[in-house]
Amino acid sequence: MTHTIPAQVPYSTGRNLPQLSIPAGACDTHHHIFDPVKFEYRKSDTSNMPPATVACYRMLKKRFGFDRNVIVTPSAYGSDNRCTLDALAHMGSSARAVIAISSLPSREELQLMHRLGVRGIRFAVSCSDDFDENFIRQCAKALALLGWHICFWIKADLIVQFKSVLESLPCQIVFDHRGQLPADNGILHPAFEIMSALMQQDRAWVKISSAYQDSIIGAPHYSDNIAIGKALVEARATRILWGSDWPHPSEYINKREMPNDVSMLDLLAEQATNAQLVEQILVQNPAKLYGFD
Repeated sequence: MTHTIPAQVPYSTGRNLPQLSIPAGACDTHHHIFDPVKFEYRKSDTSNMPPATVACYRMLKKRFGFDRNVIVTPSAYGSDNRCTLDALAHMGSSARAVIAISSLPSREELQLMHRLGVRGIRFAVSCSDDFDENFIRQCAKALALLGWHICFWIKADLIVQFKSVLESLPCQIVFDHRGQLPADNGILHPAFEIMSALMQQDRAWVKISSAYQDSIIGAPHYSDNIAIGKALVEARATRILWGSDWPHPSEYINKREMPNDVSMLDLLAEQATNAQLVEQILVQNPAKLYGFD
């Protein structure tokens, strides 16, 4: 009996298939689409990411054996969501999206995007000045009516700084990449307790994505960040999401070797230690947050 070797997925090393048993309805909750041929990047962009198109991502989705995915507008596009919405239209009902905005769309525009599959907006918060409290509160109030969430790419120290605001938002919150808890400090960082409490209150979700980012130990085990992921699962498994972060813009920009996405997926078994937890994180949690049938 011969086995077909998967094609090499762009921006991903290796050609192995998952050792993890992938449940039906599994979802990659965090990836990007870059298509500068059709959709020009914002003028201030310096990353100059090459195309990472829907066709390329479908290769990874097939290699994972996943049924669902969530497209996140990358910073290269600023608040221009045309590429993300175009990708969403091509990927259909198995996909959802999280967009970036600089002003709050009208209620009619939000409802139109909801029908297309948008379920949240994302703020990148690198420093205190990026955290526009008034605008965030305005957005949260409007999104709560739609059942959308706010996704924060935010440094762990800033989670602590803006704790009272995060605790008071009326919509759901999602923290990208383990809340960027520092690998050397991990769950001892006070942001861990803040995120854990918000999850316990059913107010927040945490993505245990991009275990390679800022790992001190590094490949292939990333055991410092994997330990953080495991602790987050233990804190509230029903509030944990998994994402690939393909095509790994942080690694491209910093000229590092691309991760093996399937090996990264297999590390989920060290964070969610039985099949029920894996299904909870890959299927049930994203189905609830993103509104998959």
